[in-house]
Amino acid sequence: MRRRILLRLSQPLWLYTALLCASRFDVRRGLERHWSSERGLVSANLDITLPTLTLSEEEAALLGKLRGRIMWYAEVNRKKQHYYEGRQAVRQLGISVPPQLYDLAVSVGWPGTICDVLEERLDWQGWTSVADELDGLDEIYRDNHLGIEASRVHLDALITGTGFVTVGRGDISAGEPEVLVTVESSSCATSIWDYRKRRATAALSQTWNELGQIVLETLYLPNETVTLARNADSVVNATGTGNNKSMIVVDRDQHNLGRVPVAQLRNRDRAYDLRGRSEISRPIMYYTDAACRTMLGMEVSREFYSAPQRYALGAEPEMFGVSDESTVDDRILAGWRAAMGRLNIIPLTEDGDMPQVGQFPSAPPTPYIDLIRTYSQMVSAESGIPAPYLGFSTENPSSADAIRQAEYRLVKRAERRQTNFGQAWREVAFLALLIRDGKVDRDFFRTIDVKWQDAATPTRAAAADEALKLTSAGILTPDSTVTYDRIGLSQQDQARVMDDKRKARLNGVVDNLKNASKNVQDNNQFVAEVAARKVPVSAQ
Repeated sequence: MRRRILLRLSQPLWLYTALLCASRFDVRRGLERHWSSERGLVSANLDITLPTLTLSEEEAALLGKLRGRIMWYAEVNRKKQHYYEGRQAVRQLGISVPPQLYDLAVSVGWPGTICDVLEERLDWQGWTSVADELDGLDEIYRDNHLGIEASRVHLDALITGTGFVTVGRGDISAGEPEVLVTVESSSCATSIWDYRKRRATAALSQTWNELGQIVLETLYLPNETVTLARNADSVVNATGTGNNKSMIVVDRDQHNLGRVPVAQLRNRDRAYDLRGRSEISRPIMYYTDAACRTMLGMEVSREFYSAPQRYALGAEPEMFGVSDESTVDDRILAGWRAAMGRLNIIPLTEDGDMPQVGQFPSAPPTPYIDLIRTYSQMVSAESGIPAPYLGFSTENPSSADAIRQAEYRLVKRAERRQTNFGQAWREVAFLALLIRDGKVDRDFFRTIDVKWQDAATPTRAAAADEALKLTSAGILTPDSTVTYDRIGLSQQDQARVMDDKRKARLNGVVDNLKNASKNVQDNNQFVAEVAARKVPVSAQ
């Protein structure tokens, strides 16, 4: 949305040039200009198009829709994050546990383990190309530290079901990369997804301060990016409540890319629900809460029933220091003395009978442990991670084949995430090239793909044995980058190995030339005589 105005200028030319550049004015045409070299003034009628720092009705409606999505998902995401961090509020049944112990901070870290174990197998190593030409994508990967940033957005997508990556032009003078790639949390960003285009058609990201107030919003459109800031007197919190009209437009960047510079990573999406699904599902949350309640019951049992209960038949309370005048505190203290005393002396009764003293067997925690083990097996079945990862292991170590069989489903789930997330990272590559160059060669981009580390857990010996068999069979060449990738060499290691081999081949060529020359001299007397001749020095 822009407006056109007509200005009459009669000030120094450099001043208007600075104003036009600072305000991003678009000078369409000059109608009349008069220049005076003596005064250094310019007088001109200019038809100028100014960017409108207000939202249109369509933009305001779109912004409200995106804000509503963030508000709706914020509470759901907060709940999943609490389970991931082990800070969820567990609902108690209120039957066997005293209310005074409800606040006991019992926590089970299974939701965090489920997400972490899966994320640890999602090692994105950048982009690759069939033609070994990345057109600067490797530099974008290194400059933006995407090896670290990718891990963050992957984990966020596993916890909440989705994650976002924004691409823009960085401020080189401020030390930013030329193409700035930033990951966004799903708690402060959202988008509208186009199923046919397989990408976002609009997106919104919010920036909060330490008080939970929204201080900045960025509305991403196909041809324009609108930035809104909050007035100092307004109050808009992280839940979106408050005076949203206080967010005013402060900048419009008309990039005319024809594409929203936002990529979305969706976890476990399906045709019915394209928003993605968290790994912390409702069954996982229930099993976790049930395990927390069981552990709390085990804590109570330890306090009350782990010490053996004793009894005395035919004894009087006075024998243990308890009388009718004793207060409640005195009775409790006397009971602790009798239970904890190393030597208890009990006299005979008035009839001369010996009191009978005994104890009840203590209650073991075995039922609680068995119940927690049952919950862990149900969590393992729901999440696809091996049961030993949840804290229960057998006495005998598993064999290598048993470990691979137990991890088969986990590896397959990780490979599915690599496929889904890989499409988003290809979109990031397309946006990065589009923002840097203004256009993207479609034929070249078809050769670009993402590179992941193997999601399985092969040993170095197994990888080396596999590479040896493939090269021996002629399927792979020894110096191929594919072979180096199969044995786990990094890009730096591959470059050093190739450089060392290049030097070795060069040294071998030099040695072969020396040996060939020596053989010729030894076998040919004429050549030897010619080589032994001395060239006389001409007189000066």
